[in-house]
Amino acid sequence: MEELQRIKNEARKIFQQLLLDNHIDVSSHVDARQKEELAAALKRILIRLSRGQRKTITEDILEDVKDSIIAEYLGYGVIEKYIKDPKVTDILVNSPDQIFIEKDGVLIKGDVKFEDEKQITSIIERMIMESGRRVDWSSPYVDFRLKGGERVTAVIPPISSRSPSLCIRKILRDIFSLEQLIEMGTLTPKMADFLKYCVKGRLNILISGATGTGKTTFMNLLAKEFIPPNERVIVIEDTEELVLDDNQHFVKLLTRPPNISGEGEVILSDLVKLALHLRPDRIIIGEVRGEEAFNFLHIVNTGHDGSMCTIHSNDAEDALVRLETLSLMSRFNISKDVVHRFMRLGINLIVHMLRLTNGKRVVSQISEFDYDGNNFIIKDIFSLQKVVKDGKEDFIAKPTGYKPSFLETLTHRVNIPQNLLET
Repeated sequence: MEELQRIKNEARKIFQQLLLDNHIDVSSHVDARQKEELAAALKRILIRLSRGQRKTITEDILEDVKDSIIAEYLGYGVIEKYIKDPKVTDILVNSPDQIFIEKDGVLIKGDVKFEDEKQITSIIERMIMESGRRVDWSSPYVDFRLKGGERVTAVIPPISSRSPSLCIRKILRDIFSLEQLIEMGTLTPKMADFLKYCVKGRLNILISGATGTGKTTFMNLLAKEFIPPNERVIVIEDTEELVLDDNQHFVKLLTRPPNISGEGEVILSDLVKLALHLRPDRIIIGEVRGEEAFNFLHIVNTGHDGSMCTIHSNDAEDALVRLETLSLMSRFNISKDVVHRFMRLGINLIVHMLRLTNGKRVVSQISEFDYDGNNFIIKDIFSLQKVVKDGKEDFIAKPTGYKPSFLETLTHRVNIPQNLLET
């Protein structure tokens, strides 16, 4: 072990000198061909240094050492393997020795460490170079995207007092099919059928849930599987996550952060207004979290039936309260009654996503709502219930027996079975 570490340290010094001699700036982008040549040169260095050792160092071990040094100087260091691992969805760096990952839906501590805080800072700077953003003492935090689409939030001292930190959230390129979600227990076949009729019948759907519950993935599935290809869809997002079929009729609009001079910013509410000029049949918003909330209510009340968006919340009622609050905050001259009227007329269905303690993601509520003048009244069509299967407790959403007020309208639009909502 000591011999291997000595070889690694010596190889680092030689490799660093090689980079200097060739005037290679590791803070900027190194193209694939040059990276391949440097990796081959490093492999030769490691083979030379390992000759004559008392203990034989295998080629696989040398390959691992080579990959770690290349990642350190030209890639993303010890977390590069997690970025490449399709099973890892989130990478959370709290400090050099505290790296957590979410893998297969479960948050676990990673098996790697940075050597010191300088290494984290170096990786952050390398990532930011790709995006054209900056982070320094005057701007100690930044949000940006990697070229692969991963969303990154970086925070450095003095805001992050303990250590520079990173939060990397990856985009799922391969969207689960409806059959896969049913097999995983995310929803039941009856729920899937009901949602199919709701999307095809052009109901306006609000998808809610906490961070990491799969809101965006689930909305992507509904749009991809059930929106007819002849309907024009405008997709609005902060980060490109929604993946529709090439044969679907859609246009994607993405927000843009300001440049170093603080100019050129394009926010969600700007794009929502723009979307109305693009002749949409439906509009899909990745997530509402600001003044675009009222813009969404405007959309669903101006003939764009079948629109969808996601919102962070703890349950279906909380989603409505948050949508109400965001709408009121965005317009100082608008009354609560107007917002409630827009909500009642525009939002037909709420789908709430929940993440259980074992990492399993489920649709916990499918509901409509009413308002009694003081409070939102949630009327569950499907709700989560505890079941015992093969001696094990589980949770699954079942029909409550409630027939939603839009059922007659939906029946006229699509041929929905009459017994679909029976308990």
